[in-house]
Amino acid sequence: MDARPPQRIVSLLGASTETIYRLGLGHLLVGRSHECDWPPAVLALPCISRPRLDVDSASSAAIDATVRERAAEGQPMYKLDDGTILELQPDLIIAQDHCRVCAITPSDLVRADAKAQNSGTCSNIKQLVVRPATLEDCMGNITTIADALGVSERGRALRKTLEGRLDRVRAAVSEAHPNDEPVPRVALLEWCDPIMGCGYWLPELVEIAGGYPLHCPPGGSGGATPSISYQSLLDSQPNVVIFALCGFGLTRAASELLDSWGEEQLRDLQKRATVYVVDGNYLVNRSGPRLIESAEAIAEAIHVDLRGHFGHYGTDFLCSLDDAINMARRGVHTGSTKIRPPPIISNDGDEAKNVENLNQSKIDMLTQSPSEVVEEQLRLLRTGDIAGAFVLNSSANQVRWCGAERFEAVLCGHDDFQRLLSEEAEIGDPKVREGIATVAVTLPASDVLKRVDLIWTMVIDKSANKELSSWRTEKVGFGN
Repeated sequence: MDARPPQRIVSLLGASTETIYRLGLGHLLVGRSHECDWPPAVLALPCISRPRLDVDSASSAAIDATVRERAAEGQPMYKLDDGTILELQPDLIIAQDHCRVCAITPSDLVRADAKAQNSGTCSNIKQLVVRPATLEDCMGNITTIADALGVSERGRALRKTLEGRLDRVRAAVSEAHPNDEPVPRVALLEWCDPIMGCGYWLPELVEIAGGYPLHCPPGGSGGATPSISYQSLLDSQPNVVIFALCGFGLTRAASELLDSWGEEQLRDLQKRATVYVVDGNYLVNRSGPRLIESAEAIAEAIHVDLRGHFGHYGTDFLCSLDDAINMARRGVHTGSTKIRPPPIISNDGDEAKNVENLNQSKIDMLTQSPSEVVEEQLRLLRTGDIAGAFVLNSSANQVRWCGAERFEAVLCGHDDFQRLLSEEAEIGDPKVREGIATVAVTLPASDVLKRVDLIWTMVIDKSANKELSSWRTEKVGFGN
């Protein structure tokens, strides 16, 4: 067996690409994904993937609808150029098996093999698969990659350096925020239409930055990002709201906010909280070394005394909502340059109409309503059948959770969700629009507990035998 470290690497995850450069081994990269855009030198490498939706011009709502539809169908989000991969002759492919929406997964490689017309398959190439869910996972991936590339000492040194910088963030926050003052309530939002809170490692970053994270799974659990309503956002009474829209630069995020929320609603939010916009492509949403810069930027947003302390506030990476909107209206483009093949879109260009018609035809064939599926999932939870309840999540949601154990851990670690394990809930009638259903679930108030309104978002998903379709839980968030 050849124990020599790999010499030709294809990275399919932006965070891994950045890690390789931080380890001083960028010269070993021979190919990249369409999302690998940093450092700029990587743009010169062959790009071996492209999205199956137009993320550069489609609205936030359209992107979300298309992603949910493809996830429910078990369809890939990206197309891989397997021929180019084989021509590059890599001896290692780095991929992730955590979020099929954010980046290419090993299953995408398998699909590419199934359609390949040439000799050889991508799956025969050695693969390193990372699974970033928590901050510890993200840090651990650095040493995992370093070990695989034969530079273990560099990996340990890099991790130590990054953890030391996190400690400096904690120290700066401690000096800026006296212990006798309330901890600022922070809503870090990853999407705007629909509104999504923060999941995975992001609540931990908010805590390191000296804030109390709202609308998220318990810190450290690595749970998925929840969807919420605007009223839920207001009811949580945030002191600080940070828009870090996944994959969007600062001015693109500002434009999306104006289009989906409108100026009046944004002004209403500004009356209640201090509002910032972060470059969600460069910071926050990536699981690599720049998580440190993310924590610094969040700290600058939360604490007035730290504005500019780490050099982020007032730049193209972090600014006030007003400044971001003004730049967008002037036509200023911020963020890194993405050089990639054009997206694959439908022939007639009417993706939304195709999705709606396809969804309606499937809905007409379903025998169980969304509310009935929710009722069954809650029954399984109350009877202790966590594995059975987990199966009623959509296939994409199951991948995000990584397993029933994490699903159970988050339920037990969140006060409101934990009530679902023991209390009877009131289940409302479903509302179906464009193939996506929402079901209101209410935990009634008691002498000691407040009323809690939850929203189940349901999609049509295929069963394990791929023959039957049914409603499955895609997300659970808080309602009005």
